[in-house]
Amino acid sequence: MPETAAVDGPHLANGPATVSASALALHLDCSRAYLGKLEAEGVIQRQGDGFPLDQSRVAYLRYLRRERRQSPRSEANADLQRAKSEPIRLRIAEKQRHLIPVDEATSNMEQLVGLFLTGLSGLSAQCGGRDLAVRRAIDKAVYDLRVEISEARSKLADERGEPPPDGDA
Repeated sequence: MPETAAVDGPHLANGPATVSASALALHLDCSRAYLGKLEAEGVIQRQGDGFPLDQSRVAYLRYLRRERRQSPRSEANADLQRAKSEPIRLRIAEKQRHLIPVDEATSNMEQLVGLFLTGLSGLSAQCGGRDLAVRRAIDKAVYDLRVEISEARSKLADERGEPPPDGDA
């Protein structure tokens, strides 16, 4: 549903209120010279001895919207501003610990996986005690799990087009 707004100001019985060029420039917050340029381009039109206030305001707003949509320079400026703000946004996210460097994340992950695999290697001795058959069964299960982890790691690297991981997991 289109919005309507009441317009404050005097209206003549014969039609809409007209204002001088200086009053319209003040109303649109622009210079008198710029208003002359808008009139020369046909954006606003003089009627009699002045400018119709409501029509001129609507025409000027439509002109500004059209210029914003069509201006390649304004689009390029917006792209430039986004590009300039991106490093700042990233630095803020990093300081807030929402982001960490990839090397740090990789190092942390490798440390945790190393601890996990080291713990698995000692599992048979802890659980099997002196029973050699149980220890060998646990060692085989641990070995199978390590092979499965290594294959999954290689598959992920292949899918991302990365070089194969260094050593086995």
